[in-house]
Amino acid sequence: MYAQISDFDDTRYTMNLDDLISGMDVQCVKGGPNLSTIRICDLTEDSRTAVPGSLFIARAGTRVDGNRYIEPAIQCGCVAVLTDQADLQIADRSQLPNRSKVVVLYSQDVKAAAAQIAERFYGNPSQSLVTIGVTGTNGKSTIVEFVHQLIQSAGIRCGLIGTVEIDDGCERVRAMMTTPPAVELSRTLATMVEHGCKAVAMEVSSHAMDQSRVDAVRFDGCAFTNLTGDHLDYHQTLEHYQRSKSRLFGLLKTDGLAAINTQDDASETMIAACTKGATVCGCTSDMVRVSDESIDGMSLEIDTPIGKVCGRVPIFGSFNAMNILQAVLLAMHTMDRFGHTQSEQLKGVSDALPSLSLPAGRFERVDTLEDDLRVMVDFAHTDDALSSALKAVRKVLNDGSKIWCVFGCGGNRDSTKRSRMGMVASTIADSVVVTSDNPRTELPSKIIDEILMGIDAELRTLSPSVIHVQSDRGQAIAFAIANAGRNDVVLIAGKGHETEQVSPDGAGGTRSVHFDDREHARKALRERRLRNEHRTDHRMGNI
Repeated sequence: MYAQISDFDDTRYTMNLDDLISGMDVQCVKGGPNLSTIRICDLTEDSRTAVPGSLFIARAGTRVDGNRYIEPAIQCGCVAVLTDQADLQIADRSQLPNRSKVVVLYSQDVKAAAAQIAERFYGNPSQSLVTIGVTGTNGKSTIVEFVHQLIQSAGIRCGLIGTVEIDDGCERVRAMMTTPPAVELSRTLATMVEHGCKAVAMEVSSHAMDQSRVDAVRFDGCAFTNLTGDHLDYHQTLEHYQRSKSRLFGLLKTDGLAAINTQDDASETMIAACTKGATVCGCTSDMVRVSDESIDGMSLEIDTPIGKVCGRVPIFGSFNAMNILQAVLLAMHTMDRFGHTQSEQLKGVSDALPSLSLPAGRFERVDTLEDDLRVMVDFAHTDDALSSALKAVRKVLNDGSKIWCVFGCGGNRDSTKRSRMGMVASTIADSVVVTSDNPRTELPSKIIDEILMGIDAELRTLSPSVIHVQSDRGQAIAFAIANAGRNDVVLIAGKGHETEQVSPDGAGGTRSVHFDDREHARKALRERRLRNEHRTDHRMGNI
């Protein structure tokens, strides 16, 4: 379910059960009263990883209830169970010597209790780190990556937790979800402390907030990017989605900083949720001025509370200018925590701007100097993100050049955005290739039909050269790159850094196969170069 940090030493973390739950809203309903004799050497939410001495946290997930796996955890040797079932009965169906000694702990809110227990068990690692959290629909990965780079450039070792990867201060590993479960989160933060990290920048998803994964962390700085329609399959309503996001700002320290995009309608909710005493910095486009913008980058002039920061970044797009502004504010706040003077903060950020780089799969260029067009892979998977990406490309497009957009929508996820994404793509791009994303258990043709509902029927009928449908994503990418004109831009949206495609297995489940948009794009570009060379040779009479 999540990335594992290979060299973490769990054996140094053991704790008496009474000390572990002291002062928490957790009751012992079986196995007491002398909890000081119960030694906990491991926390787990997965019964398959339980070992002798484990505390098994029977947390209810969105698909599976952990209470169903209490018996297997006991069989693996766990000595205590945390559950929300006060009347839990442990069946005596084996001769395992520890069964009668298993302690049953009860909490009305297992998710929140798990976060508090994990943080305490791993030595309260978040208290040893300057913690930066970023939430919002779009831009989280980019801001976290920028904050990480800016802090590192200031000589402060910084960990990173995000959608793309986890950096524990020693190595980078692929992340399997945006914000890890509470136990893994505290374990990862403890690893960072062991590796000498002094700060951490993390993405905080709405799912994580709703499931109390970060409830034990108190943040030094937080950012809110924006709120647009997404994840409504989980939250059901935009109001619940918004409330889940806003919970992050109630976890700010009293002297913390909230960098909030006040141009977004949801910003008032975020500001209202901020911890009393925290500083709120409202971020607007007026605070970051863009000049000399091209597909290769842009020059920025940024207003901060302590002065101006100027520099050129190898990144384009006005939405990235806002991302950089928020990252700069959070990075300077972190530097201030470590005693950097205002002049050191301004100089440090200015010096680092030219070296900033986007996360994998965010406006990632896959073309080379040998190619006669530009090809980018981007994670844009909402209508707002797709609109921002296409408009950014349109702004720097050469005269006479066109935009090709290849995209699809994921299955078993928020279906309300499908038609909106179709409308956005057909309105801004010159040519659109509608394809599959990760259909999961849904039929690709059904998802594509819902996307097409957002595209003007007359455009679909009268402009077959503008709207194309190819359910095979590899073929869709190849088609766009083969048919785009010289100096055109092909934007392949939706999957970004992902390296697998999840499709129906024909039996009601799913199957995953290796699929990387970047690899397919590079293959199509090589074939295009070969065709161009062949045509050149033919014109010159060499064949």
